[in-house]
Amino acid sequence: MKSKVYFIKVENGEGVASLAQKTGQLFDYAGFKDAISKKDMVAVKTSFGEKGNIGHLKPPIIKTIVDKVKECNGKPFLLETNTLYEGQRTNAVDHISHAHDHGFSYENVGAPIIIGDGLFGEHDVQVEINQKFCKYAFLSGVARACNAIVSVAHVTGHILTGMGATLKNIGMGLSSRGGKLAQHSGVIPQISKKMCTACGVCGRWCPVGAIKIDEQYAIIDPKICIGCGECLAVCQFSAVKIAWDESTVDLQKKVAEYCLAVMKGKAGKVVFFNFLTHITKQCDCMDKPYHPDIGDIGILASTDPVAIEKATTDIIKERIGKDFFKDAWPNIDYTVQISYAQEIGLGSMDYELVHYG
Repeated sequence: MKSKVYFIKVENGEGVASLAQKTGQLFDYAGFKDAISKKDMVAVKTSFGEKGNIGHLKPPIIKTIVDKVKECNGKPFLLETNTLYEGQRTNAVDHISHAHDHGFSYENVGAPIIIGDGLFGEHDVQVEINQKFCKYAFLSGVARACNAIVSVAHVTGHILTGMGATLKNIGMGLSSRGGKLAQHSGVIPQISKKMCTACGVCGRWCPVGAIKIDEQYAIIDPKICIGCGECLAVCQFSAVKIAWDESTVDLQKKVAEYCLAVMKGKAGKVVFFNFLTHITKQCDCMDKPYHPDIGDIGILASTDPVAIEKATTDIIKERIGKDFFKDAWPNIDYTVQISYAQEIGLGSMDYELVHYG
């Protein structure tokens, strides 16, 4: 049977209040209430956007989803994780402060913010998935503990995956810092001798004892290191470096495997929105006010992460007459993440588009 993807049209430049109203209508129409039971701890996974970014989804849209979860007698909270790169979202304190600056306060959205991988990205759990690239996935502890997830993804291009939407929002967005490292880099972290102060914190946090401290700097033993990213998470001096050399194909497949890990044990408890608004070549992690490359199209909702991604690309192609993501990033085959996600059982590219109204 084909997976259902629900679609509601929006006009170009439609106001945030109208988008929020349509989000609520689509939540009901897609039957998302069936995913939430009384007293469920429900993670609303979105992104607050980097400082200077203007494309991220706005608080009134998220508040609508929070309100819908409350109508189901669930307990909603906004869930995010820290970034690998330096910026406003690299630790929990700055991340929450930045979210408030972008309007995501409790007063505005009606739910608390939880940075799910701890203060520096050190709080993770290992989930066994036994896939081609990842035997274990390093996930945000909160993402693993919550009862249900509402993924709210803003569709954009992406410098490494070509397209960023549901799979990236869940697979990369709910991994711990160690999980992000595992997805992005296929080599052992290195220590910058210039930056290292030999403080010893990384060595104390290393779970396998791969780091030794001499009088001047830390040393990582590549024969022992498991690539978990703990050292990267706790270093306060930017002394731990990683090689961003993972092929985009492998990266996309790892993102899909991590999405599988997040959904493990949550059958029927994870639902997905894709917002086809303010679509840009660059993702919302960029700290620049990029203006949209495509006019606003609509909002999609589904319980199938593969189907919603495929429908997203099909609708955009139909609207503009070409493959936007391939045109934006010609050296990246962004479809790898979708086809591989289907291959490992995350969902189906065979879908039925159901229009609202």
